[in-house]
Amino acid sequence: MAGNRYETRRRKKMSRILNIAIGVVIALILIVGVSIFLNGNSDETANQNNESNTDNGTNQTGSGSAGIKDPASSDDNDDNAASEDDDENQDSVADGRTEDDDDATADDDTDADTEDATEDDDREEDEEQEPLGTEQTGEFKPDFTQGSQNWNEMVAAVGSPQGLSSQSEMTLWRLENGGSPTSAVGTFSDKNEQDSYSNPYRVRIEWQDGQGWQVVSTEQLSSNPYR
Repeated sequence: MAGNRYETRRRKKMSRILNIAIGVVIALILIVGVSIFLNGNSDETANQNNESNTDNGTNQTGSGSAGIKDPASSDDNDDNAASEDDDENQDSVADGRTEDDDDATADDDTDADTEDATEDDDREEDEEQEPLGTEQTGEFKPDFTQGSQNWNEMVAAVGSPQGLSSQSEMTLWRLENGGSPTSAVGTFSDKNEQDSYSNPYRVRIEWQDGQGWQVVSTEQLSSNPYR
């Protein structure tokens, strides 16, 4: 009887210890599981918070870069724009002055040309005069011998625009061929005009068959090339 009691108590004791051990193991498993679960949630929450903070920081930085204006840059841009406007205005003014100057110069040139043309017209007059007639007969011969019939007729034709008919009324500086056998050029001064010695007359004449020498142009020179 005593042995059975002892065995029964021992079995109960062992069963109690075993149950306690099982309970402790289960408790440890639960604690470890809960701890792992809580740590996992904490890490995920932390990662989400970090990502959210990062996104917010990026957005704030981007919006800050776009929204904030650098005063120094703004001033530089304003200065550059003002400088470009000044340059454009200066270019416009310069262009305007240049165009005005060009127009004024062109007008001056036109006036000068007009004055020169007027002076040339005063000095050189194309005259379609009638031939002076001739006493020469037969085939024309361009005889430039002084005192010959052709020479005397050439002198008379050259002096005719000034009303002169002979060499005694003028100072004949030169009477020469005009570039062809039927043309001649005479340069002379009127003895009655003192100014004509410095500004002689140059007259071009051409031969007309059967009619004599004809004046085709008269010019008063600005200087005497033969003095």
